[in-house]
Amino acid sequence: MPVRRVGPKPDGKIEKPEDKIWKEWFDKLDIKEHEQKLKQLGLDEDDIEEWEEAESLKKQAKKKE
Repeated sequence: MPVRRVGPKPDGKIEKPEDKIWKEWFDKLDIKEHEQKLKQLGLDEDDIEEWEEAESLKKQAKKKE
């Protein structure tokens, strides 16, 4: 027998303490530090440029909504 959920549907965001710590660390990074971390993950200059372009487009789309 199916179970019915009572109340609003959760939005799918699960926030854990380590997520909060990571977010605080990430927000403190400047552009150069951020690019350095991306290079450590194996991205080259072209990959970083493509990623930054894609992210800026996403941010602009969110602002328009």
